[in-house]
Amino acid sequence: MNYYNGFIITENAMASKHENLGALTFGLDIGIASVGWAVLGENRIIDLGVRCFDKAETAKEGESLNLARRTARLLRRRLRRRAWRLTKLARLLKREGLIADTNVFQKPFNLKDANEKGLSFWQLRVDALDRKLSAEEWARVIYHLCKHRGFHWISRAEEKAAEGDSKSEGGKVKQGLAGTKKLMQEKNYRTAAEMVLTEFPEAQRNKQGDYSKALSRILLGDEMTQLFKHQRELGNPHATEKLEAAILGNGDHKSGLFWAQNPALAGNDLLKMLGHCTFEKAEYRVPKASFTAERHVWLTRLNNLRIVVDGTTRPLNEAERHLALLMPYQQAGDLTYKQLRTALTKAGYLPESFRYTGLAYASGQKADEKAKDPESAPLVKLPAWHELRKTLEKKELASEWQKISSDALDGKPQLLDQIAWVLSVYKDDTEVEAELCKLNLPNAEKMIDALLDIRFDKFSNLSLKALRQIVPLMEQGQRYDEAVANIPEYGHHSQLHEVGAGEHKYLPPFYKERDKTGRMVFNDDMDIPRNPVVLRALNQARKVVNALIKEYGSPHEVHIEMARDLSRPLDERRDVEKLQKEFRDRNEKDKALFAQDFNIVGAVKGKEFEKYQLYREQQGKCAYSIEPMDIHRLFEQGYVEIDHALPYSRSFDDSKNNRVLVLAKENRDKGNRTPFEYLGGKDNSERWRQFVAFVEGNKSYRLAKRSRLLRKDFGKDEAKGFRERNLNDTRYICRFFKNYVEQYLQLHEDSDAKRCVVLSGQMTSFLRARWGLVKVRGDSDRHHALDGAIVAACSHSMVKRLSDYSRRKELEQVRAGFVDVDTGEIVNPAMFQQVQEHFPNPWPHFRDEVKLRLNVDDPALLHSEMNRFGTYSPEALKALRPLFISRAPQRRNSGAAHKDTIYAQPERLVAQGGVTQKVPLTSLTLKDLDKLIDPHRNEKLYSAIRIRLEQHGGKGDKAFPASNPLRKPDSEGNPTGPIVRGVTMVIDKLSGIPIRGGIAKNDSMVRVDVFTKAGKFHLVPVYVHHAVAKVLPNRAVVAYKDETEWTLIDDGFDFCFSMYPNDLLRIKLRNASHLGYYASCNRSTGAINLWSHDRNQQVGKDGMIESIGVKTALNVEKLNIDVLGNRYPAPPEKRRDLA
Repeated sequence: MNYYNGFIITENAMASKHENLGALTFGLDIGIASVGWAVLGENRIIDLGVRCFDKAETAKEGESLNLARRTARLLRRRLRRRAWRLTKLARLLKREGLIADTNVFQKPFNLKDANEKGLSFWQLRVDALDRKLSAEEWARVIYHLCKHRGFHWISRAEEKAAEGDSKSEGGKVKQGLAGTKKLMQEKNYRTAAEMVLTEFPEAQRNKQGDYSKALSRILLGDEMTQLFKHQRELGNPHATEKLEAAILGNGDHKSGLFWAQNPALAGNDLLKMLGHCTFEKAEYRVPKASFTAERHVWLTRLNNLRIVVDGTTRPLNEAERHLALLMPYQQAGDLTYKQLRTALTKAGYLPESFRYTGLAYASGQKADEKAKDPESAPLVKLPAWHELRKTLEKKELASEWQKISSDALDGKPQLLDQIAWVLSVYKDDTEVEAELCKLNLPNAEKMIDALLDIRFDKFSNLSLKALRQIVPLMEQGQRYDEAVANIPEYGHHSQLHEVGAGEHKYLPPFYKERDKTGRMVFNDDMDIPRNPVVLRALNQARKVVNALIKEYGSPHEVHIEMARDLSRPLDERRDVEKLQKEFRDRNEKDKALFAQDFNIVGAVKGKEFEKYQLYREQQGKCAYSIEPMDIHRLFEQGYVEIDHALPYSRSFDDSKNNRVLVLAKENRDKGNRTPFEYLGGKDNSERWRQFVAFVEGNKSYRLAKRSRLLRKDFGKDEAKGFRERNLNDTRYICRFFKNYVEQYLQLHEDSDAKRCVVLSGQMTSFLRARWGLVKVRGDSDRHHALDGAIVAACSHSMVKRLSDYSRRKELEQVRAGFVDVDTGEIVNPAMFQQVQEHFPNPWPHFRDEVKLRLNVDDPALLHSEMNRFGTYSPEALKALRPLFISRAPQRRNSGAAHKDTIYAQPERLVAQGGVTQKVPLTSLTLKDLDKLIDPHRNEKLYSAIRIRLEQHGGKGDKAFPASNPLRKPDSEGNPTGPIVRGVTMVIDKLSGIPIRGGIAKNDSMVRVDVFTKAGKFHLVPVYVHHAVAKVLPNRAVVAYKDETEWTLIDDGFDFCFSMYPNDLLRIKLRNASHLGYYASCNRSTGAINLWSHDRNQQVGKDGMIESIGVKTALNVEKLNIDVLGNRYPAPPEKRRDLA
């Protein structure tokens, strides 16, 4: 039984959903975090809804959800290996008799007498050059060097890569290493310790972001060697050659505890992780740095390149391609669009006026604005080719490079491909050298030495074997998809199956099984996108389709629309949002100016405003006749009209780039012709020449608009291709899901449809506007269901009706005898009387029905309104339910157990639960000064800090710049002490987890367990650290009390259920009731926050219902919700252990 605010859907009503529904169409609007869906019958909406889920990326950075966990895991692994290496060292020193207990290094070294002489571990290392150390002193020196063993580049290439990037951490380390090495050489210090103590007497360790004291491992290894030598000479019995060999190894910088380090993933170990080819399943993927892979990239860019010449869009012809083919290999760097333009125009192949498609050419730039030339962008990059060329030429191997590169360009790239394989798969210099020796390199010794400065690290999706079949076909001018389709054993994604082959009633999962580690393994026969954001969205769409089939049976048709930004990374999506905001702001300013010019009070009408915009864009002239238009008559009936340059009936293009303002007479005379056809372009008439001059001289026209206005070839084939592009979305992700549905989904046995339709956003936007359905994104998430309904309604028959309607509107006022360009028939205006006069709708009341189904939440009112339409049977009305958005719950027990920062807790603060935190001076404000620790002991220092802050308006970053550091005042108040970079602040109370003598804040609250006793509800927060300890907490929140004072849960309490994020709850209070998804629990107050099901902004910020006190609630009920939004009472639960 399904409950809906008191409205009950019975089992009979549920069963009625399958009866007499007729031909069904599923519509899906797939976005980054939602799937809007609708099921349409022949004359009514069967159902609609939204499935929402969390994006598979971090909210702020847009990074992989696994990145933080992987980074933490790698850090733990590195620390564990370091601890194990030091443990082995301690055991070695114990065996050699230097120490009696391996735990000695965990205890402080008694340097009381030494401190009086200014001694430290650094000083001990210097002393070891001139005096014999005691056994423990010598052990401490060895341990100190092995623990702080400096930085080591694993290869020459890694070191060289850091040279050119001074801003990165690697670049800063490189600069620091060079600086300390220079000091050692210039001042002839004996060891690194001697240099550090002399040059940096105040602090010997690097500070955050400062690597000026960075030391190389080689330098410290040399110091260790010298110390062993000197101690043997001074008679230290523990400085044996055997011990030295065990610590420093045999001199290969790999063996010995000092040099011990796990090698980088390379060779056979790397091949275990390397994927296999998309087509040749037994072959490894080829390095992206190989000549063949880079050639494939270049040919893909070249063969996909489109140019616009005299309004016609076309690829490069054979002569133009031949000229361009060698250009990337002849440049000093990347090949730009501008460089290709120069070559093509200089050779006389193209006029200066041609443009590239896909580039954002500036339009309407102000005189004082300097627009960036879009053609300065690179057309193609061949980074490996140029790195090899530059490296070999720099090493005086130009002739050898000339031979290898010439062979590659002549069709013999084997040697270059082999070099790229070695430099990509092997990381260690020794391994690389050994593998390069196996190749037939010219001037081998010198060549190998030069190549050691280079490494590559990325791989293609294809193997060398596959590329060597594909690339020759692409050399002939075929696109990648065409080349693959012409190789019988490969085929392309669209040829991998016949429509209807291997059909299933339900869409199968993308995964076939789990491996031994529990990881999901993809199905081999699906070329599944690996982008986690895309994969989650498509998987949720799969669940929606399967749920709809289970609920309503197999569809006759499936229509899909996908968000344009679905596969874009977060930074690109933010750039798009920024541009959209700028456009909206500019539009609002134009509207204000428009209202001012025409004395308009109230809302500005869209059509009138568009006429005004086009008038300004066209410099006040008719787009076709170039005659001036009277701005005061713009809104006069029958004076000017908005026309589609490429007739809508032939192009389905309703974009702004296809809309112009023209005199009404010109629009009637033009009919359904293009400007070229209408203005006599074929005969190069005077009108056409004037039109061309105006279009090319109008800087406000974008390239896309200019190309439409000047387009010459627009016959049946061209128009068909244009319509297909404007109707269908052909992006890779769309093609994948389309093919996936076509290959596996079994449509209804009576269905005539053979293919899944992926609609373009432009078409659905056009239909939504013409049907009067306004989409307001910010109000709630209901608009996704609206898009699902629009997508479902855009059927093949609707497209035909839309085309007929548009053709009628274009030709209804033409004179008798006009020849219809589309059909070749002589037009008789009377012939249009039988064609629909109004814009076609799926059915007469479609608009009203959609709006009611979207917005009416009262079941009785919804039944009444739907009954008025006369298309709902009694059974359909019984099954009717208001829209309720489904959200995927988050039932996980994993995550970070605590925050990274560990706060110190001195004994005197334990009783009150206080902690201390070291904070940098740059983050201090005047308010923070009262929280600093021990003010009576640091009076002069805190006074100096206060003075600095007051002088700079209380801003720490301005008061304590790196160029003017603060020094600790002496007893007289003079700043002669060490530099102070941070101070300790007291935090009065902090709850958290005891970690290593301090306190860390709780991180993730995985769930809240709900108990009841004596008519009251009690909440027990469960954190990840409880899951780690595998101990269930047993204290319930008491408002404003410390955790030790919370209510202890005993056998007298009854467990109700556990609340996870996005679990659906119904809470009944004395004066109100709430229904929503669980968002969070405030451990301070014991109140919870709910999301309204549709995130309605009128409910609260971002749709959140905040601070709901549940302790004295009349009832707290948990509900289950399925993918389609059907709700059911949750079954009784037992409290789950934290396994």
